[in-house]
Amino acid sequence: MKDYNCFKVLTEKNISHVILNRPEKRNSMNLDFWNEFPEIISTIDEKGKARAIVISSTGPHFCSGLDMSLFQSDLFNIVKDDDHKGILLMDYIQILQDALGVMQRCRIPVITAIQGACIGGGLDLVCTSDIRLGTKDCYFSILETKLGLVADVGTFPRLVKLIPDGLVRELAFTGRQFSGTEALDSGFLNNTYHDHASMMKAAFSLAEEIARNAPLTVHGCKKAINFSRDHPTPDGLEWVKMWNSSMLNMKDIEEGFKASLTKKQGTFATLPQKIKKIG
Repeated sequence: MKDYNCFKVLTEKNISHVILNRPEKRNSMNLDFWNEFPEIISTIDEKGKARAIVISSTGPHFCSGLDMSLFQSDLFNIVKDDDHKGILLMDYIQILQDALGVMQRCRIPVITAIQGACIGGGLDLVCTSDIRLGTKDCYFSILETKLGLVADVGTFPRLVKLIPDGLVRELAFTGRQFSGTEALDSGFLNNTYHDHASMMKAAFSLAEEIARNAPLTVHGCKKAINFSRDHPTPDGLEWVKMWNSSMLNMKDIEEGFKASLTKKQGTFATLPQKIKKIG
C-alpha cells in the first residue's frame, strides 16, 4: 500500500492496522485525512484479504476533530457564497459523511482503539466502527455544540443507537466531556485498559480471534447486525433468512466443525475482490 500523509498502514496475519499519524497536531482531520481515509478503508475492503481492521492513533490523543485548515480551504469560499451556500454545504458535508461511512459499508469488522481525547469528528469516526476499546483516560465530546455547530458528519444518527437517548441529548446540549468510565458503563466502549500498550494488545488479540473465523460468515454477521439495528424485528428475521438461503457455504460449515473438533485453524473461503467497474 502506498505512503500517506496522515496515516501509516500495516498488514500482518490477515489484520490491517490503520494508524492516525499526526501526533504533533493531535491527529486532527485535515484535507489529507478526508481524502486518504476513505481510500485506505476502501482499498482494504476491495482486496478482501484482511479479516479484521484495527484503527489506532499516535501520541497522547486519538483525534482532536476537524483541523482548522479546512475552514481556510474550499469551505471558506462556500460560506461566502450567499446564492449557493446551502446547496454547496450539502455537497461538502456529504463528502465528509461518506468518508467516514466507508467503515460501515466495509465488509470487514473494524476495531477502534482510543486513547486521550476523541472529540468532534474523532467521535464521528469511532461511532462508525464495529467495536470500540479505550484507555482509562480516554474521553469524548460533541465539541461542535460549543463551537456553534450542530454535529453533522455522523454522530447523532449513530450515537442514538449506541447509548441511551437521554445521555445523547445531555452530551449534545452541553458539549461536555464524556469519560472513558462513563463510556464503558453506557456500553459505548467494549472495554477499557490502564494504558495504550495493554489496549493495543487486547485490540490485536480480539482481531486475531475474529480472523480465525470464516470471513464470509463474519461479513454476513456484520450485514445482519447492521440491517437488524435499522429495521423492525420481523424485517430482520426475513433478511437473515434470505441471506442464509442464498449465501450458505457448506464447505465453510464443514471446515468450521472440523476446526472445532481438532482445535486447529480452519481453512475457509476468502472474501472475493470487490468489483470496482464493469466492462
